[in-house]
Amino acid sequence: MASLEPREPDDKRYVQKRASPMLKTLFRHSYWNAVATFSHQGSTFVSNFLVIKLLDHAAYGKFSLLNLTAFYAANILQFALGSTVSRFVARFAHDRARLLSVIWICGTFCLVSGLLGLAALGLGSGFLSRSVFLEPSLAGPIGLVSLSVPSLVGMVFLGGLLQGLHGFRMLAISSVVSGVLFVAIVAAGAWQGDLNGAVVGFVAGSTLRSLIMGSAALLEIRRKEPGMALSWRGMPDRSVLREISTYQLPAGLATCITIPTLWLLPTILARNTQDFSEVGSYSVILMIKSLIVLPASVVALALQPSAEKALATGQPDVALRIFRTALMVSLGVAAASAAFFAVFAKEALTLFGRGFASAALELQLMMIAAVAEAAVIALYMSVQANNRMWASIFVTLLPRDLVMLSIAVAFTSRYGLHAIIVAHVLGALVNLAGVCWLSFRARASLRVP
Repeated sequence: MASLEPREPDDKRYVQKRASPMLKTLFRHSYWNAVATFSHQGSTFVSNFLVIKLLDHAAYGKFSLLNLTAFYAANILQFALGSTVSRFVARFAHDRARLLSVIWICGTFCLVSGLLGLAALGLGSGFLSRSVFLEPSLAGPIGLVSLSVPSLVGMVFLGGLLQGLHGFRMLAISSVVSGVLFVAIVAAGAWQGDLNGAVVGFVAGSTLRSLIMGSAALLEIRRKEPGMALSWRGMPDRSVLREISTYQLPAGLATCITIPTLWLLPTILARNTQDFSEVGSYSVILMIKSLIVLPASVVALALQPSAEKALATGQPDVALRIFRTALMVSLGVAAASAAFFAVFAKEALTLFGRGFASAALELQLMMIAAVAEAAVIALYMSVQANNRMWASIFVTLLPRDLVMLSIAVAFTSRYGLHAIIVAHVLGALVNLAGVCWLSFRARASLRVP
């Protein structure tokens, strides 16, 4: 009598048939997500490049420090909102009541945290300028840049919402349009005025970006869920709130540990050296590193929701295949890009101005951190899917940040920018070691027996 159990080769062929169209869909989503992310990050890069050309080296250092302060404040206050809304919108895509509850819970959190950031940064502008940066003239610009915090938090929420809805095409269109307008507004502000003009342009451009993305999100909701009414009645779903809190709390705490360290590094550099030209060089090196790591972020953001769906539908082998693909693509692109900038470091920095070329060695060192961070982003997908968020705080983030801050505090006064870059590199390697161990354990628990 023939066995009723399916044969192993048939199982493999079945999985491959299921996986093939899924992976094609994933790569299509990756394409639109890449357009969106590169438009957003590219417009930020171009606007900073134009500000460098319109302001002097030291003034750009102040501008970059202000931008980083607003950006990191928004990233602390959003408390992992982007990944949270993307994860739960994708999970409840076919449950209208829960989907509406997720949107309202996360949207309300976005509004409250954005306003809290605006008030905190605005009221603390005097303290930051005098006691932290040791530059009293920055009080006014800090007050101005605080107006951008609600928009920056809002863009995180709206981007995660569109990704969770798989509205990658709409996200790409809104990012391209808003990115072009953002560059024009920031450049116009820097051209019309000095540092304050550039900051006003940054605030206005960020506000316009969030409004355009908000319109795109509403259009996508109406297209995916015709007739769905956005009312406060969908808000109080305690089961959804508990599920969101279980995920968001450790993920948000991880962000709160990470972001202050990234903000403290340029702050320590500015405070210990009082050389805003070095802060400007650090900002340029950080932008180049971000561009190299960007493809890994694009791949992870596009594939994570689909990996979550594969796990939810009992297809762990498909999810593992997605994780492997993300790792290979991320490492390949990052390694090639890092090698290029390491070879042509001086020439790349000269494009921003001759004064930046002296930081060529620091840029070459930062390429090590860029490759390590790209690998971390890809490996972290399996950690996130396996809900090992608490473990990641103690195994990866805390050791990394302690290493980075210890080096910055101990050596910045003597070695300046070089010490900050070494802190980045050693911190990235410590982080990579911890994530490798967590990822190995997460993948082992997901494998089909």
